[in-house]
Amino acid sequence: MNVKSFLIVVFILLLSNVGVAQTYNPKNSLNAEGFLSEKFDFKFPKDHNAHYDFKTEWWYITANLKNTNGDLFGIQWTLFRNKSDLNNLKSTDDIMNPWISNQLWMAHAVVTSEKNHFFNEKFSRGGTGQAGVKISPFLAWIDDWDFSSNDDWSVASIKASGNNFSYNLKFESDGPLIFHGNNGKSIKTKDGHYSAYYSQPFFKVKGKLNINNQQFLVEGNAWADREWSNAILGSKQEGWDWISLHIDDETKLMIFRVRDNENGDFYSGTYIYNKNKKINLNGKDIEMIPLTYNTGLNNLNKKSWKVPTSWRVIVKKHEIDLTLKALNKNAYVDTVIPYWEGPVSFTGSHKGFGYLEMTGY
Repeated sequence: MNVKSFLIVVFILLLSNVGVAQTYNPKNSLNAEGFLSEKFDFKFPKDHNAHYDFKTEWWYITANLKNTNGDLFGIQWTLFRNKSDLNNLKSTDDIMNPWISNQLWMAHAVVTSEKNHFFNEKFSRGGTGQAGVKISPFLAWIDDWDFSSNDDWSVASIKASGNNFSYNLKFESDGPLIFHGNNGKSIKTKDGHYSAYYSQPFFKVKGKLNINNQQFLVEGNAWADREWSNAILGSKQEGWDWISLHIDDETKLMIFRVRDNENGDFYSGTYIYNKNKKINLNGKDIEMIPLTYNTGLNNLNKKSWKVPTSWRVIVKKHEIDLTLKALNKNAYVDTVIPYWEGPVSFTGSHKGFGYLEMTGY
């Protein structure tokens, strides 16, 4: 088995259990059940860095883009970190060997247009220098893919490539970081699983996008997410539907549904207005109604998939009633951990663009 195949197997084993609360010895920020502590005290730029004591973590960017002809595109850049349990180290050589690091990295780069959908994924074992995160200035990388910024994430850039695509984009923000839930404590389940979660939803983006050897100058809006935890989902939950929307330059909306056939679905979200104000949303505020479905075949495991690619989203108390439509219904990412993710447009009470992610289908 080669290194890549080994890492793929490890990631499947790790991520298949990402929703189960861990019981390993936590530090001050964790309680005995592996949840985050009640007190949140973010410190920057420190918290842009990796939190190695936590089970899972990611740095995530999506962007809705348009070229000079008005053609629409979407891109995704994500770096995942997972902590494994290594309880069987037998020697000093084992401990010093970078290939036996308990930190595992995976990255996804995706480009979507109306007619095309390309993606690539990379893997790395921690300790080799192939992937990682550092601060002052901030840099997250794997091989030659990277996400870099200044300490406050007001100026940033990303680059990545794969078969038939590449992108090199620059970002500037004119709004603050947004902390979801209770000062960044984002509840994910009815029984209390939660994560640290904040976003930078005010990025303006410009740059170059290459698809099938054709280069486009593009610009648009981007959304960056940071999240880490030990137990994102409960053991009975099947997956989530996550939506981020750019309603206008000052107004943004993030909502998600965690699907649970046994205990009922869990909803949460954040309504952001006037750039620096936000209102938390819960299940009483949010309606997410699947309208039409699309089907396809996973090219990796040869299993069929069926996902809702148009939705009605209602947040009554903020007079929001939207119909979302995918730019490309076939934006299925059949990587080792498969999911659907792509750009959407919306009409109704407001018009705009955003991103939709769906897992567990």
